[in-house]
Amino acid sequence: MSTIVLPPELIEEIIDEVGRQNDRKTLKACSLVALAFVFPSQKHLFRKIDLDKHTPQKSSYLRFHKLLLSKPHLGVHIRELRLGDDHIEDDFDCGGFSTSWILYSTSTLPHTLTLLPRIEVFSLAFNSDMVNWKTIPAETRSAISRLFLLRTLKAVSLSFITFFPPQLLVSLTRLRYLALSCVEVDNAALIPHHSLALQIDRDRETNLQALFLRGTSPSTVTTLANALGHSPSHTLRKLMVAPAFEKGFTDAVSGMIQSSGTNVTTFEWLPSIHFHSSTRPIDLSSLPLLHTLRFSISFRKSHSHGPFHELLRFLNQLRSSQSTQLTILILDCHFLRKSDSITYAREWDTLDKMLSRTPFLDLREVRIRLCMSTIPLTERIYFVKEAIKNEGLTFMATMKQKGMLKLEQGFEDEKVMCFEV
Repeated sequence: MSTIVLPPELIEEIIDEVGRQNDRKTLKACSLVALAFVFPSQKHLFRKIDLDKHTPQKSSYLRFHKLLLSKPHLGVHIRELRLGDDHIEDDFDCGGFSTSWILYSTSTLPHTLTLLPRIEVFSLAFNSDMVNWKTIPAETRSAISRLFLLRTLKAVSLSFITFFPPQLLVSLTRLRYLALSCVEVDNAALIPHHSLALQIDRDRETNLQALFLRGTSPSTVTTLANALGHSPSHTLRKLMVAPAFEKGFTDAVSGMIQSSGTNVTTFEWLPSIHFHSSTRPIDLSSLPLLHTLRFSISFRKSHSHGPFHELLRFLNQLRSSQSTQLTILILDCHFLRKSDSITYAREWDTLDKMLSRTPFLDLREVRIRLCMSTIPLTERIYFVKEAIKNEGLTFMATMKQKGMLKLEQGFEDEKVMCFEV
């Protein structure tokens, strides 16, 4: 029997289609078919390496490191790397104290990062305790800083880091996406305004298009705001904020919006779902091009002013502005309960009346998303089938008839902010 040889271009097209479906089982099978299938399959199998979802994270990392050492060509395929830090007890390395394994990986982690020449997305998460940047070994800090300079890099996510160098933070504004969770800059090394302008000019203009801030210090927000404000090109399009309770946080966010919010089209305000936010909301009327608003809603009784209190204040700001362009409203709902139907209807009625007002008649879509981890299945089903049948909700009913009201039975509450690049 003669052997049929497929052209390489056709093989790549077949494998790429499987890769687009994210069918890892089929990709692994394809990699065993023939030598011509190996490289195209590996390109998709190793595109994303998430070492933060497997426990213990240190063991996952060491296996990954050994694989790279034995087959360094695999590093060319890796576009996304997520490093998570678990806390372990290692008598030999750490003297018996529970600590971060990343702090004791001077012989491996710097080498690992040098084997990733085409990385596009990098995430570093110290998953529980705040880690002082200065306590990270110098070799590891240098390797991370060099990775930040890669031309291929588009997105960075950092979590639970204190004393982060302001200069390094400013350099990250040249990326397209940046996510910061509980990151505090080194206040003793803050950059004067004239020096900041010189650094922005040296590093070229900022290119930041999407920024996520969760529990970051006011000085961190201000450093980013100053950097974005010094750039003549206001590239920021999407701003996502999980507000902190720290004094001065909302003022810092307001300053960022004032200095660089000219072209922001999407704003997401994601307050705590467990406690009522004590921070005052910022003024959304300073976002002239805003067309998408996403808001996190909690129906817990701890929110004494009602679940929509802060959202209504935001919408009232937009209603008072001269030219609101809001067309999409997304509500992420948590802890919905149907037990008290009177209260239930009254709560939604306040939102319905606000949306019935003139500035919001141009809304093209209202999405109500029900969190899978905080709302039982029975409650989600009830809401989707019955909740919007209330005749008093005239605006919601009209939106539903036009197909503009979208109810989603479930979404997963994200552990780490991720960017799709």
